[in-house]
Amino acid sequence: MRKIIAFITKDKVFLIALIFALFSMIIIPPSQDYMGYINTKVLIVMFTLMIGVAGMYETHFFDFIATKLVIRFVSIKWIALVIILVTFFLGMFLTNDAVLLTLVPFTIFVTRHTKQEKYTLMIIILQTIAANMGSALTPMGDPQNIYLYAFYDIPFQSFLATTFPITFMGFILLVGTTLICIPHQHCELNLAAPQVRWDKVLLYALFLINALLLILRVVNVWITLGVTLILVIIYGRRLLKRVDYHLLLTFTAFFIFTGNLAQMDVLQGITSQFLSGHTSVYFTGLITSQLISNVPAAVLLSTFTDRLYWQALLQGVNVGSMGTIIGSLASLISFKYILKDDRTHLKTYLINYTVVSIIFITVITLFLFLL
Repeated sequence: MRKIIAFITKDKVFLIALIFALFSMIIIPPSQDYMGYINTKVLIVMFTLMIGVAGMYETHFFDFIATKLVIRFVSIKWIALVIILVTFFLGMFLTNDAVLLTLVPFTIFVTRHTKQEKYTLMIIILQTIAANMGSALTPMGDPQNIYLYAFYDIPFQSFLATTFPITFMGFILLVGTTLICIPHQHCELNLAAPQVRWDKVLLYALFLINALLLILRVVNVWITLGVTLILVIIYGRRLLKRVDYHLLLTFTAFFIFTGNLAQMDVLQGITSQFLSGHTSVYFTGLITSQLISNVPAAVLLSTFTDRLYWQALLQGVNVGSMGTIIGSLASLISFKYILKDDRTHLKTYLINYTVVSIIFITVITLFLFLL
C-alpha cells in the first residue's frame, strides 16, 4: 500500500488528473461507455516511442551527434547555435522531453568545460524553446500532437501544413536570438565523442519505425503493440523500467475525466458557444496551456472543440508550450536541471524564460494570423 501511495503522489500532474477523474466518476457512474473514452492508439504509440527513445538514450547516440557537431567550432556563439539547432531538429523525430533529458546536461557540461558558464541560462532557455518548436512540427514530437492527430484523424500532410508555420517562424526566431544574445567569444573545446553501439541503435530504431508506421496509419494498433512487446521481451526487458507510466496513466485519467464531461449537457452547451471560431479556439488553447500545461489542455479542449477547428486547437496548444514554465511538461525538465545545478540563478532563469517566450508567442501568433 505504501508503494502504491508513493507511486500515486510522486507525479503531481497524474495525481491531479486522477482526482478529477474520480470526481467525474461520482457524477457519471462507471459504465461500458468508459471503454469508448480511452484512446488506445495514443497510449500504444507513446508506449512504443518511450521504449525506443529509452534504448537510444542508453546508446549515447544523441551525445555522439551533438559532440561531433560541436567540436568543429571554437566560438561559444556557434557552439550554442549548434546545440540549439540539434535540439530543434531532433525534437521533430523524438519526443521533446527525451531530447532535453540528453542535451541540457550536455549544454551544462560544455559551458563549464569552456568556462562560458555565464551563457548557460540563455542557451538552455533557447534550447527548451527549440525542443518545443521543433517537436511541434510532427505528430510524434509531442504527446499532445500524438493525441490530437489520432483524436481528429488528421491526414499527415494536413497536420504538417498546419504546424509548419509555427516551426518555421520558431526556427527564424531561435537563430536570430542566438546570434544576438550569444557573443562571438573564442573558447577551447577538447571533447571526445562517446562510443556508440551501432547495432543497438539499429535495434531501437525499429521501435521508432514501428510507432511511425502506426502514426502514418500503415499498420493497426494491435500489430504495433504486438511487435513492440515481442521486441522488448526478447531484446530490452530492462527498458520497461524506463517507461513513463505516470504520463500514460495521466492520459488515461484525462480520457475518463473529459469523457464524462462530454456527457454533461450543460457543459456541452456552454463550451460549444465559446469554442465556436478559429480565434477563440486558438487563444483558449494557448491560455489554457499556460495554466495546466498543453498536454492536458489538448485533451480537455478537444472534447468540446468541433473538428472544424482542429487546426486552431493544434496551433494554440503548440504555441502555448512557451510562456509559463508549466506551459509544456518538457520545459519542467530544463527547469529541474537549473534547480539542481545552481539555485542562485533561479529567478533570473524564470524571468528571462518568460520574457523570451512572450516575445516568441507574440511574433508567431501574429505570423499565424497574417497567414
